[in-house]
Amino acid sequence: MKVNKYTALAALLVFATAFAGAKVMDSTVATVNGKAILSSDYEKLKQSVTEQYKKNAPQLLQNQENVNKLNKEVLNQMITDELLIQAANEQGIKVKDSEVAQGINEVKARFSVDEKGNKLDQKQVEKAFNDELKKEDLTYKQFESRIKDQIAVRKAVDAIVKAKVKQPTADDTKQLFNDVQLVLKGDKEKYKTLPRERLEVALPLAAKLNQLTAEQVKISPIFIKADKGLSAAALKDKEKQAKDVRKMIKENKITFLQAIEKYSDDKSALATGGELILVRGVMPKEFDDRVFSTPVGEISEPIKTDYGFYVIRVNEKKAKQEITYAQIEKELGQYIAAVRMQQAMVGYLQTLQKKADIKILIKLEGQTPAPKTAPAAPIKK
Repeated sequence: MKVNKYTALAALLVFATAFAGAKVMDSTVATVNGKAILSSDYEKLKQSVTEQYKKNAPQLLQNQENVNKLNKEVLNQMITDELLIQAANEQGIKVKDSEVAQGINEVKARFSVDEKGNKLDQKQVEKAFNDELKKEDLTYKQFESRIKDQIAVRKAVDAIVKAKVKQPTADDTKQLFNDVQLVLKGDKEKYKTLPRERLEVALPLAAKLNQLTAEQVKISPIFIKADKGLSAAALKDKEKQAKDVRKMIKENKITFLQAIEKYSDDKSALATGGELILVRGVMPKEFDDRVFSTPVGEISEPIKTDYGFYVIRVNEKKAKQEITYAQIEKELGQYIAAVRMQQAMVGYLQTLQKKADIKILIKLEGQTPAPKTAPAAPIKK
């Protein structure tokens, strides 16, 4: 589970630091080489990440197992970040004021459009940025400190990890292209004969290329949930609800976006302005046939699925495309370099973890209870 939004500063910059000027007592949830990760920071970040899921993928939070996993990931990320900060400090990494200023501007740029995609002027950007700082209970100096830590970590990783990553050759990119083409043909018996390490690299890239080149439609969806266990009469009522929403849109009594906000049981499309891209072959054939046969600009009659009814407006269609090696040679090289960097980073983090003294002092679901509760620790002024 990962946060897919840049508007939560705590989710974006998860370096755990004590809040300057605070005078309350706090407890410790974990220590990394003796450095405390405070409960207030953990709870704040956990709440921020949860809010993003409530907004963009609320259905995931209905499963307690997902919630438990999310909580673990938040704490693990805070521990990882603290390890990286300590490693950067040990290397004596220096960060210039100009680099910090540039980093802050890059974050502010993420506030240049609102949630509906409207471009904001500079004054509005500053307001949105400062409002988010207040929402996250961060001062500008605390935020600035986190940016500085983030840059220091990036420099340290570049010096230790990135410098050791072997750059891909033309043979590497050609081999990957051939592997991806084999996967895209869909013959599992053939592509599963590839060495495991090559297949693991090719599969996600093939999925991405398929998404970009396969026949696809851009749709605006409204979903009316209807569980399998509903009676015939209740199911009919759900279908009527879908038809009524469609009718209101057709009669211009409500916009499609407003209908999603008010009536849809799946509001994930709101995160992208009310639109989603559907690639042929992802959904069941019966669903695909209905959607892909709907003319651009038209609104479908309710489409029944195992989970409910969809009312779809088709906004744009894109035919299947063929792609050549020459078209993506550069991107293939970048992809291989990114994979190698990720693998090297995993190894580096494992090395840091093995050398570190890490204590988790709270009980997380599915984890062996901590030996004891950490004592209260004052937040540094």
